[in-house]
Amino acid sequence: MLRKTSATPSRHRHAIAGVALALLVAALGLVVPAAASGAADVPEAAPAAVSRLGTSGNRIVDAAGDPVQLRGVSVLAPRHNAECPECDPRPIADVIDMTVSDGWQSDVVRLPVTIWGSLSVEENVERYVDPYVQQAVDLGIYLIVDLHYVADYGSTGVPQSAVSEFWDYVAPLYADVPNVIYEVFNEPIAPASWSSWKAYIQPVVDDIRAVAPETLLLVGSPQWSTFVNQAAADPIAGNGIAYVYHLYPNQGDATAANLDARFGDAAEQIPVFLTEFGWNPPGEFSDPTVTVGTTSGWGIPLREYLDARPHLSWTAWIFDNYWKPQMFDHDWNLLGGEHQGAMIKAWLADEPYASPCAEHAAVGATAVASSSAGATSGADKAVDGDCTNAGRWLSATGDTTPTLTITLDAPTVVGQLDVYSGYVGGGSVNVLRDFTVEVHTAAGWQQAASFQDNTRGLVSAPGAADAVDQVRLVVTDPSDYTPDVARVFEVAVRTP
Repeated sequence: MLRKTSATPSRHRHAIAGVALALLVAALGLVVPAAASGAADVPEAAPAAVSRLGTSGNRIVDAAGDPVQLRGVSVLAPRHNAECPECDPRPIADVIDMTVSDGWQSDVVRLPVTIWGSLSVEENVERYVDPYVQQAVDLGIYLIVDLHYVADYGSTGVPQSAVSEFWDYVAPLYADVPNVIYEVFNEPIAPASWSSWKAYIQPVVDDIRAVAPETLLLVGSPQWSTFVNQAAADPIAGNGIAYVYHLYPNQGDATAANLDARFGDAAEQIPVFLTEFGWNPPGEFSDPTVTVGTTSGWGIPLREYLDARPHLSWTAWIFDNYWKPQMFDHDWNLLGGEHQGAMIKAWLADEPYASPCAEHAAVGATAVASSSAGATSGADKAVDGDCTNAGRWLSATGDTTPTLTITLDAPTVVGQLDVYSGYVGGGSVNVLRDFTVEVHTAAGWQQAASFQDNTRGLVSAPGAADAVDQVRLVVTDPSDYTPDVARVFEVAVRTP
């Protein structure tokens, strides 16, 4: 597995034409004479060398033919860095530095490039690509130059000539820079036909290969880059090609059966690179339909799946405080808990990250509900430490005011109560809508919190000053979804 070097990076910006020469000088061990001046020049540290990447079978391999797995993050497209009025923008160069510092250990960074607008391709690349290619060389990491179209293609969408224009300029520019990887078209949507897409993109790949014969190419596919099964059956012609898959919770649970069917089986035949995946709970940091998920219910199972399959490389979406699902809040505070940021950081460092709903004072406690949808969705599911879709209490259809009562093993001082509700892969319509959280002490029942018109999959209520022996949910509006039932992953009882 590739990792960043420990050398302190140089932050000087050079003309990109000098990058290949610098790499050649370093590789050959040549000494560059000092300038003719009275003072001795202090030599600048040579950039950390990276291996040229290619493919063999279903693996990405280095120049020696050894398999590697790239793991990293996507950053914001530089052209959009100051569009969020409530965000604290940081220069993209600083953000890329962050991806390899302070415990982050990305060995690849994906750089989206949006080319619409008044700038020419040359101007766009000079401003928004060149500096970051040089930075990747300085840091000793890989950089994916991602032509970031999210659009139909062909006669009803992006013309092939627009894609060719970009790569005709960019492909030869970095052909001799082993740090650079080309992602040819981020997310083609329709026509939803592999044969149509292959006919459209094959000439572009051929033209790239003519001028950049050794650069690793990442090729997307229709329906937001999800057609890798079709690619496995009928690959693009050419060498050094890996196929892109984009994965979000709206595609279903992160189970082996689901992920195998979507891209895992294909990855046994062809190289597959997940250049986008991500999640956040319902709320301001998640798209309401595509990216809604939790670390417990979706992120951790996905990590287990990918860790068991090192032939799959990945870049998580997105190391940012603006585009969703972001890893930081608007002020660059890392989002943890059921948000993805802290877990992605731990993952890149190969550090454990426990499910936030797996350990709390009510796990295994006695739970009784007014109703349940069936034997596999009873009240005990709300205190089983499992926040996947299989670990939910579901009330019965027709129970318009479902209740859930949890009896703790012993009176407990409670600092906070976390209520997880909804559906992993669903949206805010699935979460509990109107409800109260109540606690029972020696003085009787008291309300801890009330929620109305809720749209969040995780809400928190304060505990009580006295020891609590029971916790109760009283739901007056289960959801905005049909069937209108309560969907509760977990009621987590946190001690101070």
